[in-house]
Amino acid sequence: MEVFANYLAGIDNPDHRSRTEEVLRWVTHQFPNLEPQMKWNKPTFTNHGTYIIMFAVAKNHLSVLPEEKAMVHFSSDIAQAGYSASSRLFRIKWTQPVDYELLRNIIEFNIRDKAGHTRFWRK
Repeated sequence: MEVFANYLAGIDNPDHRSRTEEVLRWVTHQFPNLEPQMKWNKPTFTNHGTYIIMFAVAKNHLSVLPEEKAMVHFSSDIAQAGYSASSRLFRIKWTQPVDYELLRNIIEFNIRDKAGHTRFWRK
């Protein structure tokens, strides 16, 4: 979590900072083999050099960026959770609960689907 310390310190709203730290800590504990990194000034988790998931704080929500293939695969689950989405990310409003089961499924999907990949991004 030390790699995210400056990012978290830069979040002005203490509730948003706490929620973001909670999510990042959860990913770190649930997936200890993932490497926490800062990429493009955003908390990112990689596996053997390949991108798994990224998070970004916005004024009204926490963005979750799992890559487009995962977004397509989980589009109905994301909608069912009540999260708004685009082709590359979904948004968890600060007033919404985090669906950790969905987050786990997305991360596990990306780990499995990208096993053996040598590139950072999918083609």
